Amino acid sequence: MTQITERIGDIFDFPPHSILIHACNTKGSWGAGVAAAFKKYSPAAFDYQKYHCTHISSSNTSLVNHQKSLVGTCLLIPPFPAIEYPIVSKSPKPAKPTPQQEEKQFWIACLFTSSGYGKNVDTPRAILDATERAVAGLRRQIREHREKRSQYLQIMSMHEKWAQEDPNDAELQRHIAIPEKEEKEVGGEMGECYSVRINSGLFGVPWAETKRVLRLAGVPMVVVRPASQKDDVVESSDNEDRSKEVQPESKGVEKVDGAVDRELEKVEAQGEKPDTEENDKGSLNKGLKRKNIEDCGDKVDSKKKMGGGRQTKLNFGKSK
Repeated sequence: MTQITERIGDIFDFPPHSILIHACNTKGSWGAGVAAAFKKYSPAAFDYQKYHCTHISSSNTSLVNHQKSLVGTCLLIPPFPAIEYPIVSKSPKPAKPTPQQEEKQFWIACLFTSSGYGKNVDTPRAILDATERAVAGLRRQIREHREKRSQYLQIMSMHEKWAQEDPNDAELQRHIAIPEKEEKEVGGEMGECYSVRINSGLFGVPWAETKRVLRLAGVPMVVVRPASQKDDVVESSDNEDRSKEVQPESKGVEKVDGAVDRELEKVEAQGEKPDTEENDKGSLNKGLKRKNIEDCGDKVDSKKKMGGGRQTKLNFGKSK
């Protein structure tokens, strides 16, 4: 399973080049909850995702269908201003990154886990399904970016080596400058993932359920929560649920076994009689009675397993 580390703190207290993860609706609204905090911290990122949610690239697609298609996807917003953003530049008043944002060069991953918000939020089951698909998309984008950047760094290393060998070659220097321009398209370094307890706020999905999905998603991350938010222990709740399911059946089996043992003790307490014809009949009766009791217990035990813990009374009659 993927490592999910939880800690208390501020989601915006992170090292440079980190990826900040939060859940979003597909309407482009960051008006409340954690999304509002992201909007305040990075207005430029809000403009970017707003255009992503409301811009229709094809005339054959309606806005409603476009926003529905975003459910279960991930928008990975690169650091500002590492590259030029034609999408953001088309917004009416594109926000500018703060000096702190330029210094930290962080990424923001928007997981579109619900099409609506407020009263129109999706069901918890639909949100969890969308979360699984969105995190899978994030994992793919992280892998592709790191592979592309690794190739870029290898090319840069070779070009620097060539430049040292012949610094006076103008043609060589021109080719060396090309990868430096390509860095804007490649993007900067990509660090660790930091997330809030996604879906557990205004979307109303218990954090324990989302955490189970994240553990299988393949994206290690540090989940940051404020001190005021209670801690949930997934393992303990799971164990409690399992114990509650097992208890009814185990109690029923104990009652059946105890009843059989008591009846057998009564039969054995009568003792053995002298070896006569009458005693032979008595021994036969006792053997039959013992077998009837054991068969009765086995039948009840099988009914207990088939009936899901339903209690059944035992009627022990005298053997004939």
